[in-house]
Amino acid sequence: MYTSTDALYEKFVGCNQQISTDSRKISPGCLYLALKGENFNGNQFAHQALESGASFAVVDELQWVTDERILLVEDGLSALQALAQHHRKQLQAVVVGITGSNGKTTTKELIAQVLGSHFAIHATPGNLNNHIGVPLTLLGIRPEHEMAVVEMGANHPGEVELLCELVLPDCGVVTSIGKEHLEGFGSLEVIIQTECALYDQLMASGGVVFVNHDDEILFPRAESYRNRFSYGKNKEADVVGAMSPGELQLRMRWETAYAALPGAPVLQTQLSGDYNFYNVMAAATIGKYYGVPYRKINEAITAYQPKNNRSQLVEAGSNVFLVDCYNANPSSMEKALEYLERVKTDKTKVVVLGDMFELGEFEAEEHAAILQKALLTSAKRILLAGKAFQKAASAVADVRVEVFADVAALKAQVPVQSLEDCMVLLKGSRGMKLELYLQD
Repeated sequence: MYTSTDALYEKFVGCNQQISTDSRKISPGCLYLALKGENFNGNQFAHQALESGASFAVVDELQWVTDERILLVEDGLSALQALAQHHRKQLQAVVVGITGSNGKTTTKELIAQVLGSHFAIHATPGNLNNHIGVPLTLLGIRPEHEMAVVEMGANHPGEVELLCELVLPDCGVVTSIGKEHLEGFGSLEVIIQTECALYDQLMASGGVVFVNHDDEILFPRAESYRNRFSYGKNKEADVVGAMSPGELQLRMRWETAYAALPGAPVLQTQLSGDYNFYNVMAAATIGKYYGVPYRKINEAITAYQPKNNRSQLVEAGSNVFLVDCYNANPSSMEKALEYLERVKTDKTKVVVLGDMFELGEFEAEEHAAILQKALLTSAKRILLAGKAFQKAASAVADVRVEVFADVAALKAQVPVQSLEDCMVLLKGSRGMKLELYLQD
């Protein structure tokens, strides 16, 4: 007989709300829930989880039910999601939902930093933002948490809608719309429809929509909604900001009225990339809406240190590296190149780009377009790593362009030590592991 969600939830609460889907990471007394994938079957590790200290194990294959502490469900993933949704409905915490093509994780971290300065919060660990990570994030919210910040990612149509049904956000923000995961989505219009499912859910439930007033795609979709709160450079926005142009690290001001903006204190952030302006504005706006004191908001933003190869500034000898290679798509690549061009510096500008993944039939077209964009910059060298950029470069005759099969080849032929007094943009998809270029 299958275990119901109610009965499973009782076990989860009895396990002090500790859950694990990895038999190698068992905390004493937790609930182990087995998941299956193409290359693994968590069911077969149920006994190992119990031996490692789990109080109960949940499986979805009858053959592994050989102990009274092993519970059977129809499907492990569905059980995890149902458990998370049930838990969400018990919570009093205000839940902030975040989605978008670019900047989700940085925005999540900034919002968490701001809200965490004033409230007891829980936020998505790392980038656990998919159909497994989101339920685990929700199950990590405890009664003492006043607010939660939940990141929702998507690489195929309808995924944000599904995650919203689990998260049931009280408010939310779509960071941006861009050409992400085109292989899975197929078109920009489908991306817009998928990401804006967060707006649809909030509008249906009466939640608060935080929206970039300057975004020509997003703002019209929320403009007429009564519970909309906006931010941006536009003087009509509820929270208005301005940034100092050409700075290596983002410097900006923000205020709740355009007239008050000139007198607002200057925030010196630790974020490289002025494209992070709207990420910071979203965090400031949400903090302001929920009553975080102005001073605390500013201190939290100033103190935020980017990590994990996102918008980081790394100095190596006489060189400065703008490291933004956790991930990449055509939209984020374009913004990074534009930023490098705007930065005021006496150093020689160099572009190091790695292939963009998950573009499907658009791969050749998009890599060629980004290469053309790079050629329009003032960069003295354009170093390209990966098969897709190799193909794109074959049609280009420009002495600035140097092509390498992968990061290892790039590192061997153009070691970091060979660069002198350069400002280098490092941008590529996660699978390219461009950060290895900086490692000894």
